[in-house]
Amino acid sequence: MAVIDKIEIPTDIEKWRPIMVIVNPKSGSGAGKQLLRNFRAHLHPAQVVDVLKSNISASLRWIDEHPEVDVRILIAGGDGTICSALDQIDTLSRRIPVAVLPLGTGNDLSRWLKWGKKCGGDIDVIKLMEDIQEAEVTLVDRWTIDAESQKKLGVRLQSNKTLSMTNYVSVGVDACVTLGMQNTRESIPRAMSSRLLNKFLFFTFGTKDVFERVCKGLNERIDLYLDDVHINLPDIEGLIFLNIPYWGAGVKPWATYNASHRQECDDETIEVFAVTSSFHIAQMQIGLASPLCIGQAKHAKLVFKGNHSFPMQSDGEAWVNSAGTVLISHKCKTAMLRKAEKQSTGCGMFF
Repeated sequence: MAVIDKIEIPTDIEKWRPIMVIVNPKSGSGAGKQLLRNFRAHLHPAQVVDVLKSNISASLRWIDEHPEVDVRILIAGGDGTICSALDQIDTLSRRIPVAVLPLGTGNDLSRWLKWGKKCGGDIDVIKLMEDIQEAEVTLVDRWTIDAESQKKLGVRLQSNKTLSMTNYVSVGVDACVTLGMQNTRESIPRAMSSRLLNKFLFFTFGTKDVFERVCKGLNERIDLYLDDVHINLPDIEGLIFLNIPYWGAGVKPWATYNASHRQECDDETIEVFAVTSSFHIAQMQIGLASPLCIGQAKHAKLVFKGNHSFPMQSDGEAWVNSAGTVLISHKCKTAMLRKAEKQSTGCGMFF
């Protein structure tokens, strides 16, 4: 990434706050490609990173080499792109505030940070960059998910898995829907060519599970420990560990429980709730039902009993977890940008 060295630092550095943009052109049914073109029309080439063609960590190296520069970062993509980019940003020697532009289907982090629930490629780039300049910095917890597979006759049933989580991680029925959509995307890429089709597939897999009930009796096949205390679970089909206020494309699960057990996004505490079925999720999405609030914890553990396997998902990445243990522990705090309510004044230089 030699081109990064060509960014010239102005003499009036106090008024200079450059923005680095990380874009997934495959996200948003073509909106990512259009955004990439729009950003490149306004910013230095080294400030616009195509995740499919560039190494994110190499592109970010310039930030560490110039600690005197007040940089802000924008990630444009779905949950997977955002999580992957945040992993790279967290390795920097200082906290760099990050804004997100929603190009996926859930976009719950973007909803909370007030960047909207969706956007197209024709967004006003200048206005967006002005909003990023004026956005408020807020700290957000990030978590480590360690899925350790059980050994049978000295051989692991599947490879151990370690990943990061910003929004939520879950086991059971909602992960089953995510897994179905993920498998469809991998086998028939064109099936994910539009948001409308994505929503239709989400509805299809959710309806399919209403009849199949593949996660029925989840509570009998797992043990849950919150801060090392065993929790007796009711009859459920899904268990969710929540880090931000939004879940399931706009639902606020913890809002009804907030009075006595406040939810904060930087308190190194995770909220845990459950759902009883796909139908329960559908009721929550239209405001006709509330979640089963289980509790809060600094760390959590799931133990899969016997030879049972269940689908899991973390920030949109789904997999089938075989018998073993899943540990959820605090990883770090990341600086995120929350859109300010006030009108843009056009202050600051970002290129």
